[in-house]
Amino acid sequence: MDQQSSPLDITVFTEIFSFMSQLVFQDFDSNLEDLKLTKMEVLIILIVATKEGISMTELATQVGTSKVQISRSIANLEKRQIVQRQHNEINRRVVNVYTTKEGKALFQRKENQVKEKLADTLSILTKEDYISVNEHFADAMAILTKYKELKHEPGESPLC
Repeated sequence: MDQQSSPLDITVFTEIFSFMSQLVFQDFDSNLEDLKLTKMEVLIILIVATKEGISMTELATQVGTSKVQISRSIANLEKRQIVQRQHNEINRRVVNVYTTKEGKALFQRKENQVKEKLADTLSILTKEDYISVNEHFADAMAILTKYKELKHEPGESPLC
């Protein structure tokens, strides 16, 4: 951290995480409740549906869990015909994950539910504040994504 940087306020991250977690994981509609999905499985479905063909390794990284746990969760989702694994055609050691037709429909229902809840939650904002919140989230993600892409293994060139 350089001298111009101030320490990060973890409270902000905690509050944003809590807010987003409530949007995604609370108030499942009855169709989703019947599936008895874990929070991790819901998160996996959301990630796979927005990043079709994501590798198992990258999925584990994004979820923040081990490859073994991701494999168990993916196996459960495959049994329910929500996702499917396929070996990468270029590198057979890489396994990519895709949503099935059922998985896409499930994602669409969940996405609509989150959008409705978010719209309801943010409906008290003025149009200007709503636009500002949206722009700030987009800007923050663009910055964080840029630096995430620069992250590299110790001893490895960041330009590789």
